[in-house]
Amino acid sequence: MNACIRGFVENLPTDYRSVVVLSELEELSNQQIAEVLGISLATVKIRLHRARALLKKEFATRCDFYQDEGNGLLCDLKITGVSFPN
Repeated sequence: MNACIRGFVENLPTDYRSVVVLSELEELSNQQIAEVLGISLATVKIRLHRARALLKKEFATRCDFYQDEGNGLLCDLKITGVSFPN
């Protein structure tokens, strides 16, 4: 599952990818992201919103999510049918 999500994040435009990585993986606050990237807080919020919307759309159109026997979340890519373990 992690590989699947990371693949989608890596395909985001650079401006969107950087705020998602800093927010979700590095767990920085929006204000900290603004300072690190040298952009306004409003810009961080807009980029995060747009990046999450793009990711949501990609997941909805390209993934089938389900739970395995151990209650772990798995993803089958609709295009390739490849499963990614969590």
